[in-house]
Amino acid sequence: MNNNLYEYIDPITSPFEAFCFDSQKDRFPIPAHWHYYVELLYILEGTPTLSIDDTTCLCAAGSAVLFPPKCVHSIGFSNSSGRIRYHVVKFDPDVLPVCKTDALNLRSCLHSIDTSVCPCFFTPQQSASMELLPVFEEIMRECDKKAYGYTMILTADLRKIVVTFVRFWQKGGHSLSQLGIHPSYELSFDLISEYIDTHYFEDLTASKLASMCNMSHSTFSMNFRRRYGMTCKEYITATRINVAENMLLFSSHDIAFIAQEVGYSDCSYFIRCYKQRKGITPMQARKARR
Repeated sequence: MNNNLYEYIDPITSPFEAFCFDSQKDRFPIPAHWHYYVELLYILEGTPTLSIDDTTCLCAAGSAVLFPPKCVHSIGFSNSSGRIRYHVVKFDPDVLPVCKTDALNLRSCLHSIDTSVCPCFFTPQQSASMELLPVFEEIMRECDKKAYGYTMILTADLRKIVVTFVRFWQKGGHSLSQLGIHPSYELSFDLISEYIDTHYFEDLTASKLASMCNMSHSTFSMNFRRRYGMTCKEYITATRINVAENMLLFSSHDIAFIAQEVGYSDCSYFIRCYKQRKGITPMQARKARR
């Protein structure tokens, strides 16, 4: 089992992906993972359980979901789930054109979404009022046919969906953070997030990671919080717990072994950290899955 959370997608050969997922044909549930792409879902059938970072929601048919770049997310069954089908659209946020006359930089907005502030689950009623289904269906058709100029229609549809979400947040009093990090730090933090994902079981500290970026501890810590909405220590803990959750749900390893694998020498401390982030103990999570 691959315990890394990072999912690589080649932005050159595959800047867009669009397909209809069916739990009766495709591998399901979807373990916790993250990527640099934006992912959009429109639920067609069933009631899956979806998680974004530390937020979990049951999404009925007609619901829409936004997974921002670099957020950890997973998709699973609920107690009432039968067959689950949904439209999936993934895209590199850098493919969205930015015009000088635009009042909104959609690329920056997508990278600055704080899922704890801006709700990324949209109910069937909200999705219907936004008229999202016809847009999703057009994206599916264009990606399937790939007729001349289809990428222009795709980017227009994607801009429409994202702007619709931003308007929804503004109307609800949820504003996007304008406090980002300097562009010269972007690559460094992308590499650091990938490093944490592949070395979470080691003794990682903010000081060690800051030195890898040639930054002072204070500069690194300040910009890390701006970029991820949490401290470096919290991010490392979240990564370990998400990997542990995947192992709990998709392997038969005992809890003590999983604790060691994700970097906890003290199993009791691991259980406390897991419950603090997930609201239940590791054993309760495994029993609920079964």
